[in-house]
Amino acid sequence: MKKFILAVFMVITATVAFAVPVTVTSIGEADIIGGDKASAKLQAVARAKWAAMEEASGVRVKSDTIVQNAMLVDEAIKSEVSGIIQSYKITGEEEDGNLYRVMISAVIVPEKAKNAVGMIAKNTSVAVMIPVVFPDKHVEETNILTETVINQLTMQQMEVVDIASSAGTSLSTLDNAMQTNNYMAMRDIAVKSLAGTLLIGKVETATTASEGTDTGYGVSLPFNVVTGRLTYRLLTQQNGNSRILASGFLAAKGMGASLTDATNQMMQNMNREVSQTLISIVMEKVKGANNKSVSVQLLGNPSLADLMELKQMLSYTAWVLDVQERSADMLAVSYPEKTLYLATAINSKPNYKVEKLTDYSILVKKLY
Repeated sequence: MKKFILAVFMVITATVAFAVPVTVTSIGEADIIGGDKASAKLQAVARAKWAAMEEASGVRVKSDTIVQNAMLVDEAIKSEVSGIIQSYKITGEEEDGNLYRVMISAVIVPEKAKNAVGMIAKNTSVAVMIPVVFPDKHVEETNILTETVINQLTMQQMEVVDIASSAGTSLSTLDNAMQTNNYMAMRDIAVKSLAGTLLIGKVETATTASEGTDTGYGVSLPFNVVTGRLTYRLLTQQNGNSRILASGFLAAKGMGASLTDATNQMMQNMNREVSQTLISIVMEKVKGANNKSVSVQLLGNPSLADLMELKQMLSYTAWVLDVQERSADMLAVSYPEKTLYLATAINSKPNYKVEKLTDYSILVKKLY
């Protein structure tokens, strides 16, 4: 009983500690373009605020997208989670050639910062881990099935992260996550690469029939049979929680003169049959479960030609499924990814600048 009370006390203490604001010092830099120091300072501050959130949350994101679009990220996060940065002040600033640098001191709630980092993970970026446990009990975390799934998802424009080799992932980590439905550890690893979708599973193999087995009437089995059974789950993150999009079991068999031949044949059959099923499930669920309509408004009384130009540009943007006119200055965009990434795609075009974004709307200015 004492051990139980101590364990509960430790969990409560850790939770409370993670909710207590911390003060973090960070630095942000931005290029001074066209002599516009004010804009460079705003960008540098936004980057410093993001660096402070990474420091407080303990999650370092590997993405140039975040750095290059720090102001949009800052706006997107504020609309999703309030009170992440309780306060901040600039403690130093300088010009270094064409570079503007600021140092800030920020008071941040680590728990909210960690949630915010997770919220910008991409729906269309998937972290994959599907190890195979062979009949002799040796494990291959990288195998022909995993490689085929990764290659096929990449061909479907998905960004794919193989987390099998990442620090903190192992077969025991995977087993524990699937048995307890607690995917926090694996999710944290995926988020570092902005992967918001997890495809995880395990292939268990077994010898289901051996050469020489009596099948009846004095007939012996002339070959070995190995069966592989894949248990998988496809998860995404919504409102800080893991949501299971799909789960199930898939199987394949192989026959051969030796156990090695039968195992190899089983893996080839699984690769051919199971991989395509998994790809179809991932694409269907990612597009369907996350799809939403985003209003894109073109500011400044645009002409019909201006609106049609924006529509054409959006139609050729990755992961845009459909674009329809809603009014004389507004388009409705069907988009399965987070609105932030549609905004960054628009902002990357030389003739457009995003003025404001929310979860379901983007205000765009055309630069003539």
